[in-house]
This record gives sequence, structure tokens and C-alpha cells, in this order.
Amino acid sequence: MATIGIDIGGTEIKAGLVDEHGTILKSARAASEPEDLDTLIETAAGLAEEVSGDAKARAIGVGIPGLVSPKSGTVQTAPNMLALSGAPIGALLSSRIGLNATISNDADMHAWGEWIAGAGAGTSHMICLTVGTGLGSGIVLDGQLYAGATGYGAEAGHIVLNPEGRPCGCGGRGCLETVVSATGIVAMTRERIEAGEPSALVVEADHQPGLTAKTVLEAALGGDLLARTVYAEAGRCLGIACASLINLFSPQTIVIGGGVSLAGALLLDPATAEARTRCYPHLFEACRIVPAMLGTNAGVVGAAIWARDWIG
Repeated sequence: MATIGIDIGGTEIKAGLVDEHGTILKSARAASEPEDLDTLIETAAGLAEEVSGDAKARAIGVGIPGLVSPKSGTVQTAPNMLALSGAPIGALLSSRIGLNATISNDADMHAWGEWIAGAGAGTSHMICLTVGTGLGSGIVLDGQLYAGATGYGAEAGHIVLNPEGRPCGCGGRGCLETVVSATGIVAMTRERIEAGEPSALVVEADHQPGLTAKTVLEAALGGDLLARTVYAEAGRCLGIACASLINLFSPQTIVIGGGVSLAGALLLDPATAEARTRCYPHLFEACRIVPAMLGTNAGVVGAAIWARDWIG
């Protein structure tokens, strides 16, 4: 019997009916309302009902961008979606849909999806970095999702690159997420434009909603020097983080996913080059840095499979 996976993001909520092999049978998506909990729950429930249709789903798995209590299913904190903080998402969805619901960190579910049915399939040790509105991460060691003593571990997005860097949503400064994320890319672009660097993006920067990581990427692909420099710097910082993770965990694969990863070689080439210079050579050679295979559907697949295994 299939299960439902839901991936709640800062801009979009995705849902899918997923079979036992990790194949999405039916999918749906809708805009997210990160500041309105009631609307978030109603949207997620509506998507679950849409993808399930007449099928009898066994359970529902949900990935959210924050720290989730493994015991209660309550969101402890969600820096990029404040409406979720302190909310018993599992209980609210279960009550609304009538299915058992398991709630997990979205990046963990992205990692689980890629490990089960994507770029990490067949490995024992894999790290998945999901670069979207923020930067999430999931670590699989010896075939088990690593969560640490508290259940909140593996937050690579909050590795500190620069103690004096820009503020992060976690309350710290200079975290990896402040550079390698959609928000970080926009912030770097604005800083360079304000410093007087020429770019075709100046017009977008003058209109707050216009400048996004997507418009910066489009400019970079069109040859805009400032935009290409921004993506190169994000890639370099990503490579520094990858080197630290490789030296620490010696994974077989590091999977780079999330919407920002659609930049492809603009992000991955400088990341790989930087990681190579900072790793023990034999550890680097034993690890692949690759794009996600499931794309933006990894979280849906991972959450659905996690829910299936959770209910037994």
C-alpha cells in the first residue's frame, strides 16, 4: 500500500503518493504561507487528499524546515518558517486527514529519499545538502539516519564559516546558510550592487520582489559577471563545508540538492575544486560530490518511505 509524502518549504508545499519502491504515483504542489499556521495545515491536508484520491494510503510523512522533537512531533524551532515553531504539526495533520502522521526535518527526509531511491542508493555512508531558502543537511552512516543525542543533529547549514559574517536565522552569525542558500545569494548580490559593481541585476535590486536566487542564476547563465561571481563564491563556500564533512565523516557520496542546486556546474564545479584542495587526498578520492537524482522530489519520497517504515 502506498504512503503520502509532504515536503513543506518556505515558498512551496509539495505532496506525492509514493509506492513501496520510492516511485511517485501522483503529485501536487501549492504555494506556501510561511507566516500562517492554519493555512499551512489546510494546504498540506488538501494536497494529501488530492494525491491520495481513491487510493488507501497507509500513513503520511511530512518534512519541515526546522528541528522536530522525535518524541512528540512538535516543531522546536523553524528559523525560516516561524509559524511552525512550537506547533504540534503531526497531531494537527493527523486530526485533519485521519491518518497517522510522522513529522521529520525536511533535509533528513531529502537525504533519506536520495539514499533509498536516488544518488545515494547502494551506499552505506552518504551526506545530503539541500540548498534552498536555507541550507539543510541529512547524514546517513552505516545505513542509518544520523540524528545525534538530541535527535536534532546533522545541521551542516550552521557550520560557522565567518564568526563576523552576516546574521543567520538561527541567532548566530556567519553560518554556511548565510552564503550558500537562496537568501544568501540574494544578500551577496545586493551587497555587491550596493558597493557599485555593475550588473544587469541593478534594476531587479531596486524592486524588492524582483531580485531572487532564480533571477541571479538567469543572469549568471546569461554571462553577467557579478552574478557569476556570486555563484562562484557560494560554490567555494560550499566546497569548504564539503571538505570539512569529508574529513570528518569520510562519506562515499555527498549529494547536493534543493532549488539552488539547479545552478549545476556554476555551483558544483567551484565546490568540488575547493573541496579537493582542503581534503586529505585519499578521503576526497573516495567520495563523489554529485547532484541530487530525485531533484526537488527527494523530500516527498523520503518522507513517504520514512512514514511507511515508521508504522511497520
